[in-house]
Amino acid sequence: MRILVLNAHPDQGSFSDAVAAAYVEGAGERGHEVKSVMLRELQFDLVLRGGYHSNKPLEPDIAQQQELISWCQHLVVISPNWWWAAPALLKGYVDRVFLPEFAMRYHARFPYVEPLLRGRSARVIYTQNSPRLVGWLFRGDLFWRWISHAVLGHCGFHPVRRLAMYSAKDASAACKSHFLDSARKLGRGGA
Repeated sequence: MRILVLNAHPDQGSFSDAVAAAYVEGAGERGHEVKSVMLRELQFDLVLRGGYHSNKPLEPDIAQQQELISWCQHLVVISPNWWWAAPALLKGYVDRVFLPEFAMRYHARFPYVEPLLRGRSARVIYTQNSPRLVGWLFRGDLFWRWISHAVLGHCGFHPVRRLAMYSAKDASAACKSHFLDSARKLGRGGA
C-alpha cells in the first residue's frame, strides 16, 4: 500500500514526532511504501491569499504535496489538538493544498460538491490534553469533526478513522508507550 504520513506538529522532538516514527516503522516492517512529510519543513505561505478566486501559482512544496496526495492510497495525519482545533500549520496546509479542482469540484446544483480524492482512506492520529469525556460533552470533539467530515470526507476519503490520545499532558510513560505501540500496529496494517 502507498501511505503518506503527515506530521503537523510545529516543534521538532514533539511526541507527534515519536508517533510518526512509530507508524512509519510499523508500515515499513510490512513492506508498505511510505513517504513521510513534516509540515514544519515545507516552505509555503500559510494564508490562502485571495481565497479560491485567486490564480496564485503554487509554491513548489505545495505542488509536491498535491502530487503526494494523488500518489497515496492511505493518508495518515498526525497532529496535536490545540484549542479544540488544528494547529495553524495544519490549517494552513489544508487551505493551501486541498484546493478546488484538486480535492473537490463545486457545482451550482445538487449535489453541489464532487469529491475528487475518492479511492483513498485516511487515519487521523492526535493528542488532546483534556479527558475524552470533557471534549465529547462540552465541545463535541470539534477537531475530529472538522478534519474527518469537513476536510477529508468532503474531499472523498473513506473510511476516515482515528486514534486519539486523551489527557496527553498528564499521560504516564507507560500510557505513551502503549500509544506508540498502537500507532506502530496501525502502520503494520496500513490502517
